[in-house]
Amino acid sequence: MATQKENAFAVAVNAAQATKQVAYASAFATYAPNGFGVVANFAAYITALVAADVAFWAAVNTAATANGISTTAVDDAYQFFPVTTASILT
Repeated sequence: MATQKENAFAVAVNAAQATKQVAYASAFATYAPNGFGVVANFAAYITALVAADVAFWAAVNTAATANGISTTAVDDAYQFFPVTTASILT
């Protein structure tokens, strides 16, 4: 059974993952119709994905720090806490 702080961390990770998936879907919807064959479009798409990943890990690390979770536990977050995600293709 998770402690209150572990549960708060899990909730924060779920929220961060959901936000990341929305950002992925938005990037895909923005750049796919214009074609990835255009180097500038593809570069902007990849930049958006990287920005979403950076924001995700910043949120996870902030949640870990705020709840007294060790950084090694952050690496294993997905093993212990189910993360709900939105598909980037829907």
